[in-house]
Amino acid sequence: MEKIGFYAGSFSPVTRGHLGIVCEALNDYGKIIIGVGINAGKQQVYPLEERCKMINAALDDLLFEYEYRELAGMRFSRSEANAISRLKENSGCLEIIGYSDLTVDCALRSGATALIRGERIVGDHDSEMQAAILNKQLLEVRKSRLSMATIPVPREDMTYISSSNVRALCSLGEYIAAQRYVMPGVHALLMEDFLKKRFAALCPENAEAAYNLLVHDYSQNRWYHTLTHVAYMLNYWQVLENIGRIHVQNASAMTWAVFYHDSVNTGAADDEAASCAVMRRNCPDGHLAAVVEELIMATACHQQSGKMSADMQIIHDLDLAILGDNINYGCYAANIRREYARFDEQAYKSGRTEMLHRLLERPFLYETEVFREMFEQDARRNLHRELVYWQSKNV
Repeated sequence: MEKIGFYAGSFSPVTRGHLGIVCEALNDYGKIIIGVGINAGKQQVYPLEERCKMINAALDDLLFEYEYRELAGMRFSRSEANAISRLKENSGCLEIIGYSDLTVDCALRSGATALIRGERIVGDHDSEMQAAILNKQLLEVRKSRLSMATIPVPREDMTYISSSNVRALCSLGEYIAAQRYVMPGVHALLMEDFLKKRFAALCPENAEAAYNLLVHDYSQNRWYHTLTHVAYMLNYWQVLENIGRIHVQNASAMTWAVFYHDSVNTGAADDEAASCAVMRRNCPDGHLAAVVEELIMATACHQQSGKMSADMQIIHDLDLAILGDNINYGCYAANIRREYARFDEQAYKSGRTEMLHRLLERPFLYETEVFREMFEQDARRNLHRELVYWQSKNV
């Protein structure tokens, strides 16, 4: 009889810790069923369809990160590697289902032989024991049997993270910190929700329709230039303002520009100009739109240094802050590759190494002293590492 594990949770949202449990379970069971619970007594943070979408996005990201693990700077355990190999060979070894009744009933109905629980920290132990005892009593009533398996979160850096902590960080506007605990596709979906109010303050009369169009633009074949990138810039802007390192003179124009600067992102030289056209269709104030356009054009790679206002320099540097991010740079580099999947490895290698050389040849990557102090050295180190990666890659 095939061993089938049933891993239940709300997954609001699914975290890297959850994926770690799934990978461990795939080493012990012929099939894993991820049961996404619907509790009628609670107001769900995200609807079932959205939570399932996040799980599927996370699994896609996992497979991609493993393929480009050296570029992304990711390390995978042997059990994770084995699980990913199984997923690649047979996607049927994992199933995602939603349910609104008791976990034990759904597990039995699905043909499961075991209930799987994840345990993050010592404090989880009591609650997991209570759940196990309760489930055992429910199974006795049904004259049925399911084995109980508790799997500790395999990575120490995921031990203290939870879905609620991810939501709390995002609610505080600490989007960058939250990136560490969820997969890129999940983070981008979260940002659709968390950035909505901030965007609505820009154009309250037409906010919903305009925002829906913007979400569409930032989610079409995007892996790095998603709303996560927008959130990253907004987050660093707020942080540096809070600690007194920068001061944006026209906050309204800056916000418009950050939201729209990559609304068009095809890799063409006129992407920024096209993004300005999209912005102008939604910005009701002609004078404000002109200022926003200047800011958007400051993010163009061909923008000449020395011709920028203070706010133009800030948005230019915010756009490139990821280059000096030692934690997230690898993920950025891998997802840029993913955005250009239409190019084969040789063509991408050629174009990417040329661009990396151009960046490294600049006297300074950043326009402001603040960003040079905070990011310049790390950015050059990260760019050089990626350049070495592509130069040494045989394709």
